[in-house]
Amino acid sequence: MHIGVDLDNTILDATSAHLHYYNKASGLSLTPDDVNDFYLYRLYGWAEAERDAIYNKYGHDIHWNSSPLPMAVEILQQLFKQHQISIITARPLLFRDVTIEWLKLHKINYHNITLTENKLQECMISKVDVLIDDGPHYAEEFALVNKPVILYDQPYNLSVTNDFVYRASNWIEVKKQIEYLESKLNLINKK
Repeated sequence: MHIGVDLDNTILDATSAHLHYYNKASGLSLTPDDVNDFYLYRLYGWAEAERDAIYNKYGHDIHWNSSPLPMAVEILQQLFKQHQISIITARPLLFRDVTIEWLKLHKINYHNITLTENKLQECMISKVDVLIDDGPHYAEEFALVNKPVILYDQPYNLSVTNDFVYRASNWIEVKKQIEYLESKLNLINKK
């Protein structure tokens, strides 16, 4: 299978790193328990331009200092041996180098990396079979075209439900969903 995998809040805990630097910039002290919006900057009352300025200033440190989620590295290493893995992240191109260095540091192997906000288009062009992501809007876009998504549980995506959305609250569950989808795909291909 060709598996597309998001980075932030899917492979790694981006929330904690963002909060650390956004709190520093704002003087607030928000915690992960306060997060209920995919667009974290809105919790600070910032407009997109203000967010962009702060993100551009701290983005390298945010991305470098994010920690992998439990079992993400180990399971991705296993999946890499059996499947094609494409990292598909909406990070700006400005952070491509730090992203690649972070992946090297944590020994996360992949076949391809793409930085794009249009994940659906990238997955269609690259013939990705399933995307693993936390973004509720991505899950909804994929579901509309009957493309499966493994939605990594986050407080801001719990209301998303669809037959093409497969949930996982940890990487062991991600692996089980991959195995399930692979067996389903094999059945379809045998017909």
